[in-house]
Amino acid sequence: MTKVFISYSHDSDAHRERVRKLSDRLRTEGIDCDIDQYDPTPNEGWPLWMLKHMQDANYVLLICTETYQKRVEQREEPGKGLGVRWEGMLLLNQLYRNQSLNTKFIPVIFRPEDEAFIPDPVFGFSRYNLSHPREYDNLYRHIRGELGADKPPLGAPHFIRTIHSNSLPTVEGKLFGRKDELALLDKAWADPQTRVVQFIAPGGTGKTKLLRHWLDHTDNIEALIAWSFYSQGSSEDKQISATPFFSHSFNALHSDKTTFSTEEEKGEHLAHLLRQQRCLLVLDGLEPLQHAGRGMRGELKDRAIRQLLKNLAGEHTSLCIITTRLAVHELCDRAHTISHDLQNLAVEDGIDLLKYWKIRGSDEELKKAVQEYGCHALALHLLGNALHTYLDGDVRKRDTLDELIDDYDDAGRHAFKVMQAYREWLSGTPELQLLHLLGLFDHPIETDVLQVLWQSQIPNLTAGIAEKAWKVAIRDLREKHRMLSAHEGRPDLLDCHPLIREYFGKQLQTQHPDAWQQAHATLYEYYKALPEKEFPDTLEEMQPLFSAVAHGCAAGLYQQAFIEVYWPRIQRSGENYACNKLGAFSDDLATVAHFFTTPWQTPAAGLGDAEKAGVLNWAGFRLRALGRLREAVEPFAVSLDMLIKQENWKEAAANASNLSELQFTLGDLAAAASSAAQSVVYADKSGDMFYHVLNRTTHADTLHQVGWVAEARALFQAAEALQQERQPDYPRLYSLPGFRYCDLLLAQGETTEVLERAQNILGWAMQAARVSLLDFSLIKLSLGQAYLQLAVEETPPNLPLSGEEQEQAARSLSEAEGWLEQAVVDLRAAGQFQYLPLGLLARAALFRHTHDFDKARQDLQEVFEIADYSGMRLHLTDYHLEMARLILAEEEEGVCNTPLQETDVGAYCIRPLSLQSHIAAAARLITETGYHRRDAELAKLQQYIG
Repeated sequence: MTKVFISYSHDSDAHRERVRKLSDRLRTEGIDCDIDQYDPTPNEGWPLWMLKHMQDANYVLLICTETYQKRVEQREEPGKGLGVRWEGMLLLNQLYRNQSLNTKFIPVIFRPEDEAFIPDPVFGFSRYNLSHPREYDNLYRHIRGELGADKPPLGAPHFIRTIHSNSLPTVEGKLFGRKDELALLDKAWADPQTRVVQFIAPGGTGKTKLLRHWLDHTDNIEALIAWSFYSQGSSEDKQISATPFFSHSFNALHSDKTTFSTEEEKGEHLAHLLRQQRCLLVLDGLEPLQHAGRGMRGELKDRAIRQLLKNLAGEHTSLCIITTRLAVHELCDRAHTISHDLQNLAVEDGIDLLKYWKIRGSDEELKKAVQEYGCHALALHLLGNALHTYLDGDVRKRDTLDELIDDYDDAGRHAFKVMQAYREWLSGTPELQLLHLLGLFDHPIETDVLQVLWQSQIPNLTAGIAEKAWKVAIRDLREKHRMLSAHEGRPDLLDCHPLIREYFGKQLQTQHPDAWQQAHATLYEYYKALPEKEFPDTLEEMQPLFSAVAHGCAAGLYQQAFIEVYWPRIQRSGENYACNKLGAFSDDLATVAHFFTTPWQTPAAGLGDAEKAGVLNWAGFRLRALGRLREAVEPFAVSLDMLIKQENWKEAAANASNLSELQFTLGDLAAAASSAAQSVVYADKSGDMFYHVLNRTTHADTLHQVGWVAEARALFQAAEALQQERQPDYPRLYSLPGFRYCDLLLAQGETTEVLERAQNILGWAMQAARVSLLDFSLIKLSLGQAYLQLAVEETPPNLPLSGEEQEQAARSLSEAEGWLEQAVVDLRAAGQFQYLPLGLLARAALFRHTHDFDKARQDLQEVFEIADYSGMRLHLTDYHLEMARLILAEEEEGVCNTPLQETDVGAYCIRPLSLQSHIAAAARLITETGYHRRDAELAKLQQYIG
């Protein structure tokens, strides 16, 4: 029988009566409809009563009024309409879990004017206005599933939409050689089993030219999206954002979705769009989005890009081509993926390149020149042009080029040697000044922006040069010297190879520092004033402010850029607007990076002490949120040292606690315990009661994980005593401290205590004015874990259960499933990367218990991918232990499952792990981390295989 639940606000007695009459009529006409008026005092309490009815109902009727809308969207003053606020949260969670597909929630209004008060999440779905007599019949038919006309048979497609969006620069000069690589690309495009191709080579080798040539000579590409990350800089240690790429791609694919709960969701959405038709995606110059430091393996920094490539390496019909200076670790040894190391030109191809420039000389002299310049494509291109233009086309006159004055790495050394010669030949000309102007940027630049600099008349840069001379300089650099690149459909863009920008930018900065500083100061003022709104609302509108900070810091105006732009307009004076409201963690981190001399340890000297501590902490939080946990340790540690020297004990207490949590997540438990103990000392010095409580639970949680249960419990109890003193109305630990204490109690088998605590905390949270989504998700996680533990306790192995006992166990299991499902959804939405594995691990244990092994494996695979990438060794340990238990459960049920493809800890290769390997990996990690809380679980598994 169809079940219907009605959600409404108690606006007035007359309104309540209308709702009851609607419910009564539906019931008399065969619809099992329920409202709160039928059951005024539910035994389980209103939160669980509403949860159960919304979960069990086939349809939920939302009676929309102005009051109802305000409560669902939580815009009414705190303390009112708790029921509707709770139902609204359940509504949002169910829509989110169902990927915004709505088959359950039906907006209903009693008056036409109430249509304006339909909540936004369901505004675009069918609604029914019961002021019209026939609308009740339509609603009734909707509930009965009787709406809709017969579909006509599917006809043949009428047209194919072509997508062509190519942001790759057009590189001057002919392509020489590369026959094998062109054949590889032809074969990959023709083979639907090839999903990703990555070309790996240093800068200037010719990766972009190769791709551009192949794209220009391949006719059967109906859908193309090509993006160059070089447009945001070429250095691997540069902090850039992938937001412009995603915005560009969504626009090209006509997607109107602009907001995402997580970075992973953004990558998933683009992958979904690319599956709709066969498409070629080109990602050129990916290395700024990869980890390139010592000991790093080329892992992707950006979570959205990582999720996109993970999906594209799986089942789909499109092809992704990547160029990068270092291999993408996540694609290592993946099936359907080709990795190709692009070498420098063959000697004969280098000779042909010089001959293309009409360079004269014997074959032996040409060969010698090519070998001297390392067969490097860009260096030979510049050399050929230089010889042709300035040295009579005689290859022997290359000896007149001076050796490099400055120190450069081997990758671009030969190209820089020729650029040094150009600097001398072009001395005093507008062409050299134009190259210096391009060196101010790490991306293509519009001529309108350069116009601002020209009009500023900056000494040693733009002063005294007529506008006509600038136009001639652009023409000569493009046509005579072949040093500028073109962008399809954007004649207003000026661009050149990143190595050219790097060289001439450095020359301007070192030779004319005043001009460098004045130019960036001019750009700072320009971008600061560019947004139409003082406080931009969207990420796109915010981009000029990010540019303003970059140029302000390059001009040395660190404090000014901080107090005029970053703090009031990007951060919104402590609101963390860019991160909390726009989810722009990558963009914000890229902006914060400009306030550092050495990321992430030395803030710029031009900042005040408070601002230095601030940017260190913000860098740490954003790195942590992006899963870059190892990198996040340093800014927290540097900031802590700074705060201790300042005797700022309150901030030191907060910082030491954050550092401990980070070390804890990474599995450095000895360091975490030390930092946590210090955080308690600083909290006591500060006299701040909040940190008195919080930091003791941080220390207690660390002691619990190393196996010191009695000491941990004593600290939790001491913290709770302080909590009772601090907030008598909330005498129990809640939020993260409450979750930590519940975790210890569950480990000690005190399931009933945890259930009672979590229910109380949930009640407090629903009444509180401001409770974060993370807090709600942790409460739900505690409830889910407790109900699962209760269900396990209620079904002892090899013992027969009565009917009543079976029903009770089933109820506990159902509660566990509901709460854990909500917890995982909320943890994703909260964007708290380090806590999500806790929810996934708990849900995987539930699926193991219910023998839903495929779902358990899916959750565990996600745990592994998060933990392995981020270095979360405690979560990795729990992953291996739960995988071992899952394999045993499958064996007991006679299920033959192929192990998931996974990377072993610290290894490059991808291979399935056996039961014994999982147990051995867990044992190794427990020894390395000191995670002795898991000793008993490990011993039980070792005993089994022994």
